[in-house]
Amino acid sequence: MESILRDVFTDSGLFDTVEVEHTDDPDRLLVSLCQYHPNLSEHDVADAVEELWGQRVSHPFWEAHSTWVDDGHVEFEAATREGPHGHYVTVHLVAQRSPVPLQRSPQS
Repeated sequence: MESILRDVFTDSGLFDTVEVEHTDDPDRLLVSLCQYHPNLSEHDVADAVEELWGQRVSHPFWEAHSTWVDDGHVEFEAATREGPHGHYVTVHLVAQRSPVPLQRSPQS
Protein backbone atom coordinates (compact mmCIF):
# COMPACT_ATOMS: atom_id res chain seq x y z
CA MET A 1 0.00 0.00 0.00
CA GLU A 2 2.96 2.32 0.62
CA SER A 3 4.12 2.07 -2.98
CA ILE A 4 0.55 2.40 -4.31
CA LEU A 5 0.03 5.62 -2.37
CA ARG A 6 3.41 6.98 -3.48
CA ASP A 7 2.70 6.14 -7.13
CA VAL A 8 -0.81 7.62 -7.05
CA PHE A 9 0.40 10.90 -5.52
CA THR A 10 3.44 11.12 -7.80
CA ASP A 11 1.43 10.34 -10.96
CA SER A 12 -1.32 12.82 -10.05
CA GLY A 13 0.68 15.85 -11.19
CA LEU A 14 -0.42 17.76 -8.08
CA PHE A 15 2.82 17.56 -6.18
CA ASP A 16 6.39 18.78 -6.64
CA THR A 17 7.63 16.35 -3.98
CA VAL A 18 6.10 13.20 -2.48
CA GLU A 19 7.35 11.25 0.53
CA VAL A 20 5.50 8.20 1.85
CA GLU A 21 6.71 6.07 4.75
CA HIS A 22 5.23 3.38 6.98
CA THR A 23 5.14 3.51 10.78
CA ASP A 24 4.22 1.24 13.68
CA ASP A 25 1.45 3.61 14.81
CA PRO A 26 -1.92 1.94 14.03
CA ASP A 27 -3.55 5.38 13.70
CA ARG A 28 -0.97 6.39 11.08
CA LEU A 29 0.34 3.25 9.41
CA LEU A 30 1.29 5.36 6.39
CA VAL A 31 2.45 8.95 6.62
CA SER A 32 3.00 11.23 3.68
CA LEU A 33 4.55 14.66 3.32
CA CYS A 34 4.00 16.39 -0.01
CA GLN A 35 4.50 19.81 -1.52
CA TYR A 36 1.85 20.93 -4.00
CA HIS A 37 2.30 23.34 -6.90
CA PRO A 38 2.03 26.99 -5.76
CA ASN A 39 -0.53 27.79 -8.47
CA LEU A 40 -3.09 25.38 -6.92
CA SER A 41 -5.53 26.35 -4.20
CA GLU A 42 -5.75 24.32 -1.01
CA HIS A 43 -9.35 23.41 -1.84
CA ASP A 44 -8.32 22.08 -5.27
CA VAL A 45 -5.63 19.94 -3.63
CA ALA A 46 -8.03 18.67 -0.94
CA ASP A 47 -10.67 17.77 -3.55
CA ALA A 48 -8.11 16.00 -5.76
CA VAL A 49 -6.65 14.00 -2.84
CA GLU A 50 -10.15 12.90 -1.78
CA GLU A 51 -10.92 11.82 -5.34
CA LEU A 52 -7.61 9.94 -5.69
CA TRP A 53 -8.23 8.21 -2.36
CA GLY A 54 -11.78 7.19 -3.29
CA GLN A 55 -11.06 6.06 -6.83
CA ARG A 56 -7.53 4.65 -6.70
CA VAL A 57 -6.48 3.78 -3.14
CA SER A 58 -9.27 2.91 -0.71
CA HIS A 59 -10.75 -0.58 -0.50
CA PRO A 60 -14.39 -1.03 -1.59
CA PHE A 61 -15.51 -2.70 1.67
CA TRP A 62 -15.11 0.30 3.98
CA GLU A 63 -13.38 3.65 4.13
CA ALA A 64 -13.53 6.88 6.10
CA HIS A 65 -11.62 10.12 5.68
CA SER A 66 -11.46 13.73 6.76
CA THR A 67 -9.71 16.76 5.33
CA TRP A 68 -8.51 20.01 6.91
CA VAL A 69 -7.65 23.01 4.80
CA ASP A 70 -5.71 26.07 5.94
CA ASP A 71 -3.71 28.74 4.13
CA GLY A 72 -0.77 26.95 2.46
CA HIS A 73 -1.61 23.63 4.11
CA VAL A 74 -3.85 20.57 3.59
CA GLU A 75 -4.15 17.59 5.93
CA PHE A 76 -5.88 14.35 5.04
CA GLU A 77 -6.52 11.46 7.40
CA ALA A 78 -8.11 8.24 6.22
CA ALA A 79 -8.68 4.59 6.96
CA THR A 80 -9.82 1.73 4.78
CA ARG A 81 -10.46 -1.98 5.22
CA GLU A 82 -10.63 -4.69 2.58
CA GLY A 83 -13.16 -6.90 4.39
CA PRO A 84 -14.72 -7.64 7.79
CA HIS A 85 -11.69 -9.68 8.86
CA GLY A 86 -9.20 -8.42 6.31
CA HIS A 87 -6.34 -5.98 6.35
CA TYR A 88 -6.73 -2.29 7.06
CA VAL A 89 -4.59 0.77 6.50
CA THR A 90 -4.58 4.24 8.02
CA VAL A 91 -3.06 7.28 6.33
CA HIS A 92 -2.02 10.74 7.44
CA LEU A 93 -1.06 13.13 4.63
CA VAL A 94 0.35 16.61 5.18
CA ALA A 95 0.60 18.72 2.04
CA GLN A 96 2.20 22.14 1.97
CA ARG A 97 2.38 24.70 -0.80
CA SER A 98 5.74 24.62 -2.59
CA PRO A 99 7.68 27.83 -2.26
CA VAL A 100 7.75 30.03 -5.33
CA PRO A 101 11.34 30.15 -6.62
CA LEU A 102 13.00 33.50 -6.11
CA GLN A 103 14.07 35.43 -9.16
CA ARG A 104 17.82 35.69 -9.47
CA SER A 105 19.20 39.13 -9.89
CA PRO A 106 21.28 39.65 -13.02
CA GLN A 107 24.99 39.35 -12.42
CA SER A 108 27.10 42.39 -13.19
